[in-house]
Amino acid sequence: MPDDPQDQSNANEPNEIGPVNVSEYRTFLNEPYRPPSKGGNTRAWHQHSFQIEDERYSFLALGAKKWVFKSDTVQFSWQWDASRKYRNVISESIKTYDSKGVEVVRGERGSKKRRAAPARLPASKREQSD
Repeated sequence: MPDDPQDQSNANEPNEIGPVNVSEYRTFLNEPYRPPSKGGNTRAWHQHSFQIEDERYSFLALGAKKWVFKSDTVQFSWQWDASRKYRNVISESIKTYDSKGVEVVRGERGSKKRRAAPARLPASKREQSD
């Protein structure tokens, strides 16, 4: 468990951060890969992860588009996961401000069902069984 008294809060209580600058931002595909001919991964679920000072925060969202650029400042709420190992951002609470201080909306804010089946081989089912 961390020694920082700020981090000793209840896992169910949201913590507020911001406005702060993000030092690193990464996205990872969180669904089975889909080839471009089948629609690609542009709108697939992605794990968004960013770092503020030495702490890493993450959330799930549609698409690989960044929600925060390095020149932006961000304000959000987060909660610990059950193991108190990961800081989960509440995606609805993210407010991004551009370099001029104007609030902007970035990233894919919609929703959709998760993919369950992986992409099939490019052959008929009869040919796959041979």
